[in-house]
Amino acid sequence: MKDRVTKSQIIKVEFFLPVDGKKEYYFGSLAAIYERFSEEQIGCKLETLWAHKLAENNPKSTRKCVITRQNILRKKHGAGSKE
Repeated sequence: MKDRVTKSQIIKVEFFLPVDGKKEYYFGSLAAIYERFSEEQIGCKLETLWAHKLAENNPKSTRKCVITRQNILRKKHGAGSKE
């Protein structure tokens, strides 16, 4: 079954207080966070997140939110798939 699954990652930003009515936001990259939110809203600079080496077991907490890198499992698909 392992050969039928691919793994990718997303970045989860969970605010302590809702921002625009939501507490959780998901991004494809660290830089994408700063296209949506300012450094003041996040509580740190992009360079700080790069240096932190985010992982599921190594989140970054700020005064405003917790930022975590999370794994996503996807079913492989493509030409010739028989499922």
